[in-house]
Amino acid sequence: MWLYDYNAKEDNPYRQPPMVKITHMCYIDNLPDWAYPWHTHEDSYEVSFVVRGHGLFHVERETLKVEPGSVVVTQPGVKHYFSSEEESDVRYYGLRFLAEPGDGNELQSFFHSLPGDCAMTPAARHIEYFRETMWMLFHMHQSNGGHADGAFQSICLGLFEFVRELFANEALSVELSTEYLASDILDYILENEASGKKITLDTLAEEFHVSASHLSRVFSHAYGMSPINYLIYSRVTKATEYLLKTDLSVAEIAESLGYENTTHFSHLFAGRLGCTPSEYRARNQVLPPEAAEEE
Repeated sequence: MWLYDYNAKEDNPYRQPPMVKITHMCYIDNLPDWAYPWHTHEDSYEVSFVVRGHGLFHVERETLKVEPGSVVVTQPGVKHYFSSEEESDVRYYGLRFLAEPGDGNELQSFFHSLPGDCAMTPAARHIEYFRETMWMLFHMHQSNGGHADGAFQSICLGLFEFVRELFANEALSVELSTEYLASDILDYILENEASGKKITLDTLAEEFHVSASHLSRVFSHAYGMSPINYLIYSRVTKATEYLLKTDLSVAEIAESLGYENTTHFSHLFAGRLGCTPSEYRARNQVLPPEAAEEE
């Protein structure tokens, strides 16, 4: 097994389109004894090449069967991991590269256009090509001081271009059930916000077993705003009812809605309604001129 990251600037001394910035290279050969736990790569695509054994690829709430020759592409921000099936010693290689705007870079545009959060294609007859290419990259890493230099990136580019051809011909994509998940998130927020329970993007992600970035993207796509902005909007709306229908102080209202800091709550309120809670209460407790004349 080997794992190499290319995070430092000097690790990628040469990069320009159509090259891509390699962020990680690995070879995992000891499943089921060791495996990555659930994890995400927030800013990178991951391309995995299974060369031995039968196993499972877990992505968010879905599971795909993998076998020798399976090529898996995982989009940035998607929670996933590999596992083996029974006693099969799954072995796979992996490369990650930085996701960047596709303008002027056909490779970036292609990977961005892949449907779903994960895509897989069979390529059993190309296992030797994957194995030999990855071992070539490994030996280059050993000989050039661990840098993804021009030669290293050129080989990666050839491999990624080949992957692009494979996916253009035959691929299985997995798109998570975003509408179902979004409605679950909304139900959870509605059920728990009234109790003043602390809700953050991280607690929501933990509750639904997905990455924070994926959860935010799914919810925003369904409801036009992030879950936290929706939560703030909902609580501010509830606060206006308290201000008009009760004699609770602003501090008591803030606490009942889950805000320990009254100043922070007032700032959020003013950001959405253009006035502080106290000003809102004062303005709306005064009868409009028409109503006053009628009385």
